[in-house]
Amino acid sequence: MDLDSLTLAYAYGCRNAGDFAINEGSLALLSRACPEADVTAVSRFASASPEYQRMADRLDTLAEGALVGGPITYDPERQSRPAQLAALARNGLQYGVDLAGVAEGRSAHSALYERITDGDALLFNGGNAIHYSPSHGNLPYLLAMLYPLQVARRNDVPYGLLPQTTFGLAGLPKRLVRSLLADAEFVMTRDAITFDYLSEFGLPTQLINGVDTAFLNGTPEPSAPSDGGPARIAAVPRFSTLGDTGELDEAGERMEETFLTYLERLVESGHEVTLTIQTEIDEAWAARHRDRLDDIGVGYVESYDPDALRDHYAGMDLLVTMRLHAAIFALSVGTPTIGVYRREWGPKTPGTFRTLDIAEYAMPWDEATAEALTSTTEDALDEGAALSRHVADNVAMRSEALVSDLRTALATADGFA
Repeated sequence: MDLDSLTLAYAYGCRNAGDFAINEGSLALLSRACPEADVTAVSRFASASPEYQRMADRLDTLAEGALVGGPITYDPERQSRPAQLAALARNGLQYGVDLAGVAEGRSAHSALYERITDGDALLFNGGNAIHYSPSHGNLPYLLAMLYPLQVARRNDVPYGLLPQTTFGLAGLPKRLVRSLLADAEFVMTRDAITFDYLSEFGLPTQLINGVDTAFLNGTPEPSAPSDGGPARIAAVPRFSTLGDTGELDEAGERMEETFLTYLERLVESGHEVTLTIQTEIDEAWAARHRDRLDDIGVGYVESYDPDALRDHYAGMDLLVTMRLHAAIFALSVGTPTIGVYRREWGPKTPGTFRTLDIAEYAMPWDEATAEALTSTTEDALDEGAALSRHVADNVAMRSEALVSDLRTALATADGFA
């Protein structure tokens, strides 16, 4: 099969620089692996939504008209319960019409259905979309995310999955996801732990151990440590309980105080510390703690632009982050990074650090005391240039392997042959 047209679902929104970087990285991956194909990205937001318009304004690597709106209006993060129920009813009706395939001439089908069934193949965008966890609390979210794969499978459109972090599947969600993965032409993972996890599923398809596509837009080069001056350290918070939803729980409150104490110690030790904000929810957290942060004496940078963030982290000696994509931005330009994570967030941070052979710099919250963070920080700064070279070499190797693996998958998978 000549892959003249590919559909990429979903293109994520712009409220989070990391999510948007997945879009850019996936498009870069496709342009390198199959440059002859015309790519149409599908927003999970309807075309009339402000999220869709923001995305259309920023995805300038796509040809004009190559972004289409999706049929999903359900949004548990922003809607009241009655609005959620109304959206589920509308989306469920459209979902049923699309999957049943009973509409004569397809006049009742959604634009997403039309796009998927008209294309040569569907690629499901990378990220952390396919999991079932308490952060979403119900099956509708998972069903909405899997909708493009269901449409492709029921209409014999070959499909593959770009690098995913997948975890927490059991019962009905696991059976549903496993059947979709089994019928894919290939499944790429974005971290070593997810690869091990899905390896246990016994899938009859190609399972490829990859990395997050956002790595592809960086230039991994060893950085030069500060010459005799104070170390430049960026720090990125994340205090939402799970995903970007939920109130701060008791463990989060403890870690919040630990994080602030740690920043205070860094400044007292003479380091130059910059709090870096790259999501709207973290902006709100910083605003609530502005007085304390000012008293500590940290700098402040806010940006939602992946390129600007890469440049920012390239000027640092070290990043200490609770957000994976801050780590990816920094690591993709060769900046040593410490990743702090909650186990409930899944394996994306420890799995990515293991993939890049820096597992010792991934630290779970329950071990991240102010003393442990300070000790690991000093170790990373002592390693300096050697650690930066190690990071840059591994990022370059894994990024090139990702492109090569996708080319091979597209050339050898039965559905694409």
